[in-house]
Amino acid sequence: MIFFDLNNWVDSKHYYLSSDLYEKKEKVRGIDDIKEKLGENDIAKAVVTSKMAVDYDWDVGNKKLLKTCLGEEIEGLHYGFILTPDAYYTYDFSKYVKEAYKRKVRLFRVFPKRQLFYVNDYYMKKIYKVLAGYRFPVMIDLKQLDITGNKYFDIDALQKVLEENTDLPFILETSLKQCMFSRFYFPLLERYKNLYIEVSGMLLYDQIEGYVEKFGSERLIFGTNHPNIPMGINTNRIIFAQISESDKQNIAFDNLDKIMKEIEIA
Repeated sequence: MIFFDLNNWVDSKHYYLSSDLYEKKEKVRGIDDIKEKLGENDIAKAVVTSKMAVDYDWDVGNKKLLKTCLGEEIEGLHYGFILTPDAYYTYDFSKYVKEAYKRKVRLFRVFPKRQLFYVNDYYMKKIYKVLAGYRFPVMIDLKQLDITGNKYFDIDALQKVLEENTDLPFILETSLKQCMFSRFYFPLLERYKNLYIEVSGMLLYDQIEGYVEKFGSERLIFGTNHPNIPMGINTNRIIFAQISESDKQNIAFDNLDKIMKEIEIA
């Protein structure tokens, strides 16, 4: 079985790949290590996102990610960009999306709580509209909707985004703990066919099986959340899941591959 990993991170230990202070041979060795680790876990395709873009500055981190040249050096590897409302008025956003696509960007991620903006901000609405026009996927971590810090998730705001952008593939990331609050997002999964769940947090017994039974395997997207979680934990979770082989194939690769192929960039 091969996998398409949506949720892979370039963190601080990889920053040297975008630095001019290191020799090419050191960077080649680092890229080969990443390639080898993906291969060992049967990950044929992956989307990598920069931790710097979340922790420091979205634009700087995105540019540094491109400078690693991972997408050029590793077949099947693509980039995930972090977005904030600033992106809409910093750039001609429609042109920005097209250029990002040319540079192998295949996902945009938002962290409103971490980066201090409202998920349904005035400029974010404009961003979603542009991305929906291109059918370009967006991903959000459920805890980024916890606006009080006391497990009060602003699900109404997410519902509004989904209601206004039915062509926008929207992927919800949930940790093991956040899966306990499924009552907040189950109604959205039932109502909106453009909402998907990334599975790296579904590690409990029968959890993936339960989602497949309730919503079908087409609504689940594979991710490892590496290096926060070892890749093999999530690949094995799918391999040994008590579901059909076709359902495993949907989750492991086909669902995400279909979303990526439906991006409409002229």
